[in-house]
Parts: sequence; C-alpha cells; structure tokens
Amino acid sequence: MSADDIDSFDILAWWKGRDAEFPVISAMASDLLSSQASTVVSESAFSTCGRVISLRRTRLSPEAVEMCICLKDHLDAMDRIQHLTSLEDDIEPESKIHDEEVEEGLSTGISDEELKEDEKRRAKK
Repeated sequence: MSADDIDSFDILAWWKGRDAEFPVISAMASDLLSSQASTVVSESAFSTCGRVISLRRTRLSPEAVEMCICLKDHLDAMDRIQHLTSLEDDIEPESKIHDEEVEEGLSTGISDEELKEDEKRRAKK
C-alpha cells in the first residue's frame, strides 16, 4: 500500500467486507473500532458514582468504596442478577468494613440521627 492508500484506508469497511469469512472478528472490529453515536452511555457510567455513594459509603475510604462496588458487582454477576440489581444497594460487608475503618481511625462513625435520616430517605425510593 502506498502512503496515500494508507491515509484513505477505511478499516471498518475492510472488516465489513470480510464479514462472511470472519464473522466473529468482524463483529469485534465493529464494536472496538467504531465511535459512540451518543455520550449517554459514558455519562451514565460516570453518574453512577453519585448514586452509589450511600451514607455509610460516604464515610468509607476511597479504596473501601471501590472495593464494595466491585464486590457488589462481582456477587451479582455470580448470581447472574446484574441486570436486576443496582450498585446503589448496600452489601452485607459494608457495615463491617466501615466499623473496622472507624476503629483504625480511617473514617468517622455514623450517628443514630444520620442512620434514621438515611432510612427515611431510602424508604421514599
């Protein structure tokens, strides 16, 4: 190929033309090489963070929040219920992790009043 051919080469069209020969790789190329038509998906992914930080999670260290979110996603995947649950939902180990971080001085405790307000907020959902 000449330099001019390389500049005008359309890799997506090339893979689309070879769809019959390489259907799986052609589909992968289409997924990986095409640009998003909308930013909604990426904006949704980034805005999830604001929705998953519950009262207890606001008191956790950033590493613990990341661990809890990844653990929740992993547990849901194991149960094959990712499409049915939300990362906003608490997971069982969160309170234990939070208590350990409070004991180690890595985060602050939660007052009874804050817990009551959080329960009221969750009940409204």
